Amino acid sequence: MSQILSQDEVDALLKGLSDGDVETGQEDSVTAQLHEVEVYDFASPKTIVRGRMPALDAINENFARMFRKTLSSTLRRIVGISTVSSNFVKFSEFLKTLPVPSSQHIFKMPPLKGDMLFVVDSKLIFLLVDCIFGGSGREVFKVEGRDFTSIETNLIKKIILSALSDLEGAWKTIVDANAVYQRSEINPQFSQIVGQSEVVAVVKYEVVLDYSSGMITVCIPYASLEQVRDKLKGRYHADELEEEDKEWTNKFRRGLQQSSVEMIVELGKTELTGLEVITMKRGDVIPLDQYIDGSLDVYIENELKFTGHPGFYRGNRAIRISEILMNKNEEVKHNE
Repeated sequence: MSQILSQDEVDALLKGLSDGDVETGQEDSVTAQLHEVEVYDFASPKTIVRGRMPALDAINENFARMFRKTLSSTLRRIVGISTVSSNFVKFSEFLKTLPVPSSQHIFKMPPLKGDMLFVVDSKLIFLLVDCIFGGSGREVFKVEGRDFTSIETNLIKKIILSALSDLEGAWKTIVDANAVYQRSEINPQFSQIVGQSEVVAVVKYEVVLDYSSGMITVCIPYASLEQVRDKLKGRYHADELEEEDKEWTNKFRRGLQQSSVEMIVELGKTELTGLEVITMKRGDVIPLDQYIDGSLDVYIENELKFTGHPGFYRGNRAIRISEILMNKNEEVKHNE
């Protein structure tokens, strides 16, 4: 049974409440409610993006897969492309992240409204140009303090046009878009596709080659996405694109199987002193670390892959494979 307060106790309690001597717990409740309220600055309005867009995430991944194939075919080497991040931010915040110089390309994609932006960082530009002209991709380039040459500009424009074609293909299950190239810029001040306070979708991709990597970024105004927002929140149907991916994979595999590779058979090796080298003369015999009836190492593109025994075949020197080496530490016996 609950305790009943006397009149004196009730008067004392009311006096304590008015004097502030008794804690009511209301302040904590009010403070908690205030923390749940989002402050809206009318001087700097923003669009509140509600709900996820799973179809947009699938489009981003599909574009990365398609553009990876395009770059691999263009550069004739394996290229890796993966989505690093996908966020909605103010356009002013996005511009602050762009390095100078960077290769910025403005394009449209009707029926989606408005201009869009495709950005390639300088490091990746120089890396791609080096690979196109037969370089190894290992060179270190100084990107600050110089503009792009006309050759670099023309080459990167061709790559961007291919990328826009892939972006167009990645969107085709949502909308039959037509990517149209507008112009290129190197200074973010001239790439104002929307107002500073407008919200944009920013998707960053990492492009990885053999020894280096770089970033590409696609920026699409949120106002452009609102036209197809319901579709973007729905499920992404990529059955047709998966079939195209399998077809390209098979084609790429056939191309690899028909490509030429260099094979070297190592007769043997040894070490000499500097004195032995400078005093060497015609007729000297140099012992090698290989027995005359031993197997020889066979290299494919400087990688040890087989061992075999030398001989003759149809009048030519030949090598008969005796073992297949999966790698330097693992061997798989080959049935002769």
